[in-house]
Amino acid sequence: MHFRDLFRLFLVGILIFTLPSCSKDKEEPATPKTPQTLLFYFVGTDLDQRGNHLRNNRKAIKAALNYNIQGNSRVIIFHQNGQKKQGDIVEMQYKDGLCEETVLSTVTLPDQMTATELGNIFSQMMQFAPADSYSLIIGSHGLGWIPIGAEPESSVAYIGKDKEAPILTHEDLWEQGGDVVTRFLGDDNNPENKFNVTALAQAIASTGKKMEYILFDACFMANVESLYDLRHSAKYIAASACEIMGAGFPYMDIVPLMLQNNGTTYDLPQICEKYYLDYKDDAFYPSGAVALIDCSQLDALAKAMKAVNSAKHKDYDVESLQAFERQDNHIFFDLGDYVNSACDDNAVKEAFNKQLSQTVIKKYTPERFYSAYPWRNSGICELETFCGISTSAPSILYRSAYEQTSWYKATN
Repeated sequence: MHFRDLFRLFLVGILIFTLPSCSKDKEEPATPKTPQTLLFYFVGTDLDQRGNHLRNNRKAIKAALNYNIQGNSRVIIFHQNGQKKQGDIVEMQYKDGLCEETVLSTVTLPDQMTATELGNIFSQMMQFAPADSYSLIIGSHGLGWIPIGAEPESSVAYIGKDKEAPILTHEDLWEQGGDVVTRFLGDDNNPENKFNVTALAQAIASTGKKMEYILFDACFMANVESLYDLRHSAKYIAASACEIMGAGFPYMDIVPLMLQNNGTTYDLPQICEKYYLDYKDDAFYPSGAVALIDCSQLDALAKAMKAVNSAKHKDYDVESLQAFERQDNHIFFDLGDYVNSACDDNAVKEAFNKQLSQTVIKKYTPERFYSAYPWRNSGICELETFCGISTSAPSILYRSAYEQTSWYKATN
C-alpha cells in the first residue's frame, strides 16, 4: 500500500474517534453543586428545659425555610434537644412546598467534650452536606475565654470596703437564679456541653475547613481573647460582648439573610442589625449589643495592643470603665475604653484605635443592656461606650488563667 493511502486511512481513523457518539445512552445529570452549608450547633439542656429556647430556634429556622429560600444550599443542625448524653444531626430541606426534617445521625456525647470529639461532630455534619463553603452558628451558653475549671484568685480579688476577702468560687460568681434565662451557664453544668474556645479552634482546624463566619448565639463571646484564638477559624465572627437572652437570635428574620440570592450569599451586617433591633427597646430586658469582626485584622490588633502595653501608662479608675456584667469586681470590660483610659501615649493610642476600627467592621449599640450576673444584683446597665469587643485585661479575677491566653502572650 502506498504511503499516501496509509495517510488517508490514518485521517479516517481520527475522524471516526472524534465524531459525536450516536449511542442512545444519556449521561446522568450532574448533582447540583452546593454553594454553602449552614451548620447550626445547638447545645445546652437547660435552654430547652427552661423555655424551649433551642427548640423554638429550630422551629423558626424551619419556618424561614418554608419560603423556599435555600436553593441548592444545605442546612444541617446538631441539636441536643434536652437530652443529657446525646444529640441528633438533622437536615432541613425544602421539598414539595414544605421544609422537611430528616435525622441523619444520632451522636452519643462524651463525658467531657474535647477538641477531637467536637471536630468529629463538625466533620460528620460536613460529610452529610459537602459544600464550597461552610458557616457555623453556635447556639449555646458562653463564658468568653474563661477555661473549664478556672477559679478566681480569692486572696486578693474580693477585697471590698470592709477590706475582707471572702472565699468565693466560680459557681458563686456565676450562679443564676430567678426566672430570667440568659445564654450563660445557668443550671447547665453538664461537662458534655462544655468546651474551651481553644478546643473549638482546634476542632474547626481538624476539619480542614475555614468557616465563612461564626455567629455566636451565646453570652460574652465578643471578647478579644476568644476572638484571637479563633482568628484562623473563620473570615468573620459576629458576637455580643454582653449576655444574650435565652430566646437568642431571631432566626425567622436572619435565616433569609444567611441564604440570600437563592442560598448563594449572605449579609452579616443585616444579620447583626436584626438582632439589635429585636432587643434594643425591650422595657424589661434590653439587649442587642453586637459586633462584626474581621478575623484577618486580629493579628494587627494584637501588634497594636502590644505597643499600648509597652507605652507609658497613666492611672485610671477601673470602676469607671464600661463593663458588661454586674459583678462586684468586673470580668469583661470594653477594650477601647480600657486602652483610652490606661494609655498615656496619644500616638500609640491613635494607632490602636485606627486598627480597632478596621477590626470591628460593624457594631450596633443599644442604650442599655440586661445582666443576670450576679443574680442577686441582676438588672439593667447603661451602655455608655462600646467599641464592639471586650477584654479581661483590667480584671483582678482569673489572673492565672488569663496570663495563659494566647492574646496575653502575644500582647505582653
